[in-house]
Amino acid sequence: MAENKVPHIRNLILDSLPVAMVTMDTDFKITFFNNLAEHLTGFSAAEALGKPCYEILHSSKCDAECPLQTVATYGESATGLEAEFINRFQEHISVRIGTAAIEDDAGNFVGYLEVIEDISREKSLERERNNFQFMVAHDMKSPLVAMQGLIQRIREHHDEMSAEKREQYYRIISETGEQIEAQVMEFLEYSRQTSYKVKLNLEATNLMELLDTIIERHQEQAAAKNVSICSEHHSIPQILADPRQLQRVFENLLDNAIKFSHDPGKIAIKSRETEKEVIVQIEDNGSGIPAADLPFIFDAFQQSKSSSAGHGLGLAAVKAIIQEHGGRVAVISSAEKGSVFIVRLPKKG
Repeated sequence: MAENKVPHIRNLILDSLPVAMVTMDTDFKITFFNNLAEHLTGFSAAEALGKPCYEILHSSKCDAECPLQTVATYGESATGLEAEFINRFQEHISVRIGTAAIEDDAGNFVGYLEVIEDISREKSLERERNNFQFMVAHDMKSPLVAMQGLIQRIREHHDEMSAEKREQYYRIISETGEQIEAQVMEFLEYSRQTSYKVKLNLEATNLMELLDTIIERHQEQAAAKNVSICSEHHSIPQILADPRQLQRVFENLLDNAIKFSHDPGKIAIKSRETEKEVIVQIEDNGSGIPAADLPFIFDAFQQSKSSSAGHGLGLAAVKAIIQEHGGRVAVISSAEKGSVFIVRLPKKG
């Protein structure tokens, strides 16, 4: 009886580890999949067991630098390998990977062990710090220097300067000041949300009505850019959520979709449900997001090199709000082919 409990106790211990742990046989088919592996990948253990690892585990190391192949070929373990992991929901997650061979009591090779640690928060904070330093040094310093230069020019040449030229300088100074103020306010709002977490006031929320209201409010803005918005709602139930915060999420995503849509443009908003989730997709036919920017699109202060659209604080707030609801948000995109933002919310808060 005691012997029968050993596998159960072992699995209980492995499921309690703060890292994803996956074992595979000599054919790279998955034989064990702990709780953190389920959460990281989006696949249940029942779905993963018996499958080849390449069908479940997708990282930037899987092709030319596959660490399991290194174990198979050279018998060498690996630790501390940093990679970008893409899970079932198209979320890009920074991970640290370790691999090793598994041997039986007689020393015979019987399979592989892969340990995957989610370091996305650590990496995100590092990038946000660097992005913030760039924002202060470049996006705020440059306009401030320009303002000081104009003020100095007015001061030195006031008497010989025409009233029209002075008015032009005053207008530029005012607009630049408003731009800096908007950046500061955007940063303060994001800082408030992330420092104190998003405080949710949960209530029964009709998501279809909320989306329809947001679409109606944005019709004029879309029409001005020759963009049409269509919706495709399958019947979805009410969910327990904060309607005000979700309004912020979907208004932000729709604003971006309109902003980056081509002329003529088309935006499709679709909603559906699964057994446990309600899923909303916002799809546009716009400029898209370069592949190099995709892993960082939800970072604060992240600005795509291909656009001048803000500092990523809106999308960072979107992610914070959705995660506080217990949900997920991801994006599928490619340059010049448009983007699809996918929001997943649990039916029960």
